[in-house]
Amino acid sequence: MTISSSKGTSPASFGRIRTVPIASAILGPIILILVISGCTMVGPDYIKPEAPQPEKWLEANEPEIKTEDTNMQDWWTVFHDPVLNKLIESAYQQNLPLQIAGLRIYEARAQLGIAFGFQYPQSQFGFGSASINQASKNAPNIAAADRYFTDFNVGLDAAWELDVWGKFRRAVQTGVANLEASIADYDDILVSLTGEVARTFIVLRTSEERLQVALENVKIQKRSLEIAEVRFKAGAVTELDVTQARSLLKGTEATIPGFQTDIRQAKNALAILLGKLPGEIDAMLGGPGLIPEVPAEVAVGIPTELLRRRPDIRVAERQLAAQSAQIGFAKADLFPHFSLFGTLGFQTGDYTDNRSNNSKYYNLFDSDSFYYSAGAGFN
Repeated sequence: MTISSSKGTSPASFGRIRTVPIASAILGPIILILVISGCTMVGPDYIKPEAPQPEKWLEANEPEIKTEDTNMQDWWTVFHDPVLNKLIESAYQQNLPLQIAGLRIYEARAQLGIAFGFQYPQSQFGFGSASINQASKNAPNIAAADRYFTDFNVGLDAAWELDVWGKFRRAVQTGVANLEASIADYDDILVSLTGEVARTFIVLRTSEERLQVALENVKIQKRSLEIAEVRFKAGAVTELDVTQARSLLKGTEATIPGFQTDIRQAKNALAILLGKLPGEIDAMLGGPGLIPEVPAEVAVGIPTELLRRRPDIRVAERQLAAQSAQIGFAKADLFPHFSLFGTLGFQTGDYTDNRSNNSKYYNLFDSDSFYYSAGAGFN
């Protein structure tokens, strides 16, 4: 249902339409709707749920655990390994899933802008046209028509669905919660990424250390085998000693390919995490190195601080807030929708009066060329 009023002039045959009395009749309801839309919002208001939280760790009395507040932002620096620091920095810059999560933040921000814009007139567009008719004087069937006619029209049209029940405001709340959830998801991926880079790097250094020990043992066991063979030839020992020395050597040599496989797998995993091709990671690693030194004390903070630092919990909480706002958004669709709409513009042209055969012309932006229409509706 719609009700409207209009006023306008036309250079040709439209004449003047005066404002109809119904305009004053709808002014009061429109003001009332605007007032209601500023204070009415259906659906539940989100309240952050309270959950029981432990006040201290079960191992709080252990001397190796530090339970005071601490900054864990750059936790990997406790290993004091410059190669590890370089790897994590490179992963932060080049990891592809992390870049996708960052783009999702831009997407959520753009969607929030769309939701915010729906609180204002949703349909806005300008229009304009020009038409010229210059029919020949010998054209048939023009006894009562204008042979020469020019028309110009320019204006603006807009429609606004009022946010009476808070549907669009709930959409904004959903957009804010989704944006915050996407930021927390980015942090969650970043935490997982840094942890996986550090874990894979330590696995790599451990495999390199085990390979180095195995190679040293091979050298020693080869020497032991040579000694056993010499002693056997001299009759000092039995053949059993030679067989045992040879078996020990072959067993150690058999472990070397496994360690080499572990090293290659760790390097390939680091290359994937860093968004690089296999083999490109070798220059950053700089050859075999020592296993990062583990600190004597572990800084864990307090349980409540740990829960607040976990981005996956923040993601779940923000998703809960978004879904709560969606309840109000869906519930608002059960109520009538009220809208305002209107058009304003200028229309003019020159034409020939068939009766007097005189040509008339109006300027486009004269007051007599102005017209408008406005109204309200609901469904």
